[in-house]
Amino acid sequence: MKKIFLTILAITALILTSCKNTVDIYSNSGDSTIVYAMLDPGLDTNFFKITKSFVGNANQFAQNYDANNYGYDEIDVRFGRCEHSTITQAFPVDTISVYLPYDTTSIFYNGCRQTYYYTKKKLEDGKKYRLEIFRKADSVTVSTEITTLSTFGYKTNKMLGIYPNFNMQKDNGLIAWAYSNDQVSKATYFDITLYFSYIENPGASQTKQTIVWNIGSGTEETLWNSNDNIYNIRMKPSSFFSILENDEHLRNTQASSRRIIDTIEIKVSGIGEDLYNYYLVNNSSSAIQDVPNYSNIENGVGLTSARSSSLLLSKILKESLDKIVEDFPQYNFYYNP
Repeated sequence: MKKIFLTILAITALILTSCKNTVDIYSNSGDSTIVYAMLDPGLDTNFFKITKSFVGNANQFAQNYDANNYGYDEIDVRFGRCEHSTITQAFPVDTISVYLPYDTTSIFYNGCRQTYYYTKKKLEDGKKYRLEIFRKADSVTVSTEITTLSTFGYKTNKMLGIYPNFNMQKDNGLIAWAYSNDQVSKATYFDITLYFSYIENPGASQTKQTIVWNIGSGTEETLWNSNDNIYNIRMKPSSFFSILENDEHLRNTQASSRRIIDTIEIKVSGIGEDLYNYYLVNNSSSAIQDVPNYSNIENGVGLTSARSSSLLLSKILKESLDKIVEDFPQYNFYYNP
């Protein structure tokens, strides 16, 4: 998430009016449960990171597994669809430690996967889910609710083409996307990236290289085009050529190198409101010295939110290919036979 030009102080003040989101990460008893999760219906497995706080010297306790993590029999974890803050359809969850047992010889106990819980239940778009963690030692239930984001699709027609044309006279390339209807769970913030991949030295010893172009980003409101009922962003082909010219790998091209363009992929990624608010609060550049913390975990600390993305495998227009091949002969791009 880059280049967010907003009045941070005003938004921070608004967010902090909710007591539930104002937290103190320190606990004198050392009993704070820390939870992180990012639900994505597009994944076949979703993970939850569940740890606990500790009291004492960080240098000493950071390497102490028991000080940072719950034992397998210390907490009960439930996850599933919910209504009115009640789980109505529970899904199987377990820790990945059943596959990767604790390795006492590893540094920072990273051989142990007790920290990570997961579910392989396929999640649905735009539905509310609830995570509950019952601490047996004090009979406290830590909980959070997450609404998954709805899937969006690219708009492709004669007026809203999305094939990247890098030979345009003006920087007016358009990438457009939209939801199927208005009754959906929408992303709060979007990030748009283009992946330009090419095959180097085609043949038995060929390798694939990818250049990443961060086209832009913005909030749901700033990218919405009410006239056409779409979200859209303009891409600037001149920016792509600047990236091409400054790519270190291409600049070190050998005379014998040969390259053909492989694929062009455009990815639009969306995130939920809680993750966006967390970013705003913790990246405040105000005069406040202590960075405020943002949490949406009841009886605990941490953050859960949602994300979604849509990937388009695009074709490259002939005029774009001509420009890359003919205007950058030093990089040895050839037409794909």
